[in-house]
Amino acid sequence: MTDTRTVTVRPVPARRVAGSRWVKGLVAAVAAVGLTACSAGSSSGTPATTAPSGTTAPTTPADAALAAYRAMWADLASAAKTSDFQSSGLSQHATGTVLTLFTRGLARDQLHGIVTRGQLVLHPAVTSSSADRATVTDCFDDTHWLEYTTSGALAKNAPGGRRATTAELVRRSGVWKVDQLSVGKVGTC
Repeated sequence: MTDTRTVTVRPVPARRVAGSRWVKGLVAAVAAVGLTACSAGSSSGTPATTAPSGTTAPTTPADAALAAYRAMWADLASAAKTSDFQSSGLSQHATGTVLTLFTRGLARDQLHGIVTRGQLVLHPAVTSSSADRATVTDCFDDTHWLEYTTSGALAKNAPGGRRATTAELVRRSGVWKVDQLSVGKVGTC
């Protein structure tokens, strides 16, 4: 029997969201306060509605939201390589609580000499969209996105895996950003 509970990240004290330890910590922290529910693009600083050169710009709100979702994870993965909590890329595609969770998690990792490397695997799809709001569901896989010490040794990692994920995006001033993120336990998709 598969556990279908996921965790909704809303106004919760800052916790880690990505990387094996981040996701495990987030799931435990948010579950502890009772907020459980069922339920990689450019990081160059270019708004999600503008395509990298050589590609076509997203033509629909759903395409633009999906591009921003992928870019959010790419921005986080890039910053996590050095635990750069001050990376300007993080705010390009994340806002509010999600941005706070990312920056605080990276700052904590930097303090403890932890960096995250490897590859995230995404399988996102837009499940609803309008001109200024969209929902993306995904089966986020962090199996090969691992934490290391800055000296290169593999850090203690909780097992990663496939996690049911839902992101709520908003469009403000023409730019799509993830403002809510739900990440489920390993094996939820």
